[in-house]
Amino acid sequence: MTTYRARYLLTEDGVTEHGVFTVKNGRFSAFDDAPVDVDLGQVAVTAGLINAHSHAFQRAIRGRTEYLDAARREEDFWSWRQLMYGTALTLAPEDIEAVSAMAFLEMALTGITTVGEFHYIHHQPDGRPYADPNTLAHHVIEAARKVGLRIALLRVAYNRGGYQRDAGSDQRRFIEPDVQTYLRRVDALDAHWGHDPKVTIGMAPHSIRAVPGPWLEAIAAHAHASGYVIHIHACEQRRELEESRAEYGAEPVRVLADRGMLSAKTTLVHATHLDREALSLMREIRPTVCACPTTERNLGDGFLPAQELAAGGVPIALGSDSQANIDLWAEMRLVEYHERLRAERRNVLAAHHGVWAPTPKNGQLRTADVLWPMGTQHGARSLGLDSGRVAVGAPADFVTLDLNAPCLAGLSAETLKSDLVFSTAHGAVKDTFVAGDRILADGIHPNADRIIERYRATLKRIKSHQ
Repeated sequence: MTTYRARYLLTEDGVTEHGVFTVKNGRFSAFDDAPVDVDLGQVAVTAGLINAHSHAFQRAIRGRTEYLDAARREEDFWSWRQLMYGTALTLAPEDIEAVSAMAFLEMALTGITTVGEFHYIHHQPDGRPYADPNTLAHHVIEAARKVGLRIALLRVAYNRGGYQRDAGSDQRRFIEPDVQTYLRRVDALDAHWGHDPKVTIGMAPHSIRAVPGPWLEAIAAHAHASGYVIHIHACEQRRELEESRAEYGAEPVRVLADRGMLSAKTTLVHATHLDREALSLMREIRPTVCACPTTERNLGDGFLPAQELAAGGVPIALGSDSQANIDLWAEMRLVEYHERLRAERRNVLAAHHGVWAPTPKNGQLRTADVLWPMGTQHGARSLGLDSGRVAVGAPADFVTLDLNAPCLAGLSAETLKSDLVFSTAHGAVKDTFVAGDRILADGIHPNADRIIERYRATLKRIKSHQ
């Protein structure tokens, strides 16, 4: 048991100056004036951020796709995807772990305490399963353990290249032969890691492009019976909508609802192209939407209809997705900034204050109150966790932010949340704690040099084979 004091403490009830809190058995146990063991100093303590959608291996292609091929001037998501596939084919198990550890280290340095890893590289480079079909998932989880993050491994189901298209040879590491095999492998992964309180398993049909209708139904039934959360890419690209209409005569959200896949334990990743019927279904059922604004901008996906979702009470979580940049503070503010560009006015989401936060008596509807749950509680909801909050009984996953960091200098108790949401920059996170364990101290991770060195060696090897 350890009792801490900080200049500011941000809990569910608001900001406490010179806040004192106790951590016992990895959870917050009390908020009172008990004798202090550790004075954290001039910092603000908040819940750790929750990254609900990550493809860790894509950290290896950062910076390598930012060009236009003169022979292919219509460069878009689909050509980016081919470059990503090429990298996926080169990664050995130890490479997967090294690249994942690099992505997870960067997350810890920026205040992320939990990652939802949407994992779809399963097999050997020639497409044959490993002796243990979950070998690569184990390596990803081990990478999170070495960094110290909490991880929800969302094992992906992938069966085809799209409507009326078999999987391509460049997708061979992703493919399962049938849905029953996929379900068995998910359960085996869950059984293997069930002892570890920092590891959970979820189900992730990749998309309705990659998984046919009978698979969707079988996965939904298994998830509902077993309690797994479901994550699925949905409505990210217009081509996906066209294929859905061609195959099912309906757009993706309706297809998912009709096959039992849409529930409060479902997360739709991206959802940048939603029609009126989709929004109506989502207001009724209230799945989580995971927005990844940096990646969506990088890939030219389009804008999340955040105002329409917030008005309907649909929770929005956040993800770093392709790892083009790992900064959930930026993702949080981008949800609002994109709405300002769409609406051509300021503080757009503040109008939905009463949905996610009580309306203050002074009449000031703070935009940060609406955005804050996106990086915390909504991410926890998406992953089926009880974290994302500083409250008695919740896991002690928290971060400290340096009040002497230039980006935060001058903040007050009154402006704390707004300053954090709109101004936090790299280097402001001082300490990161997961289940009460300090994995980052004074901005330094004990394994950082080793992880970075191994990553650089891995990247050099990958490039030599492409």
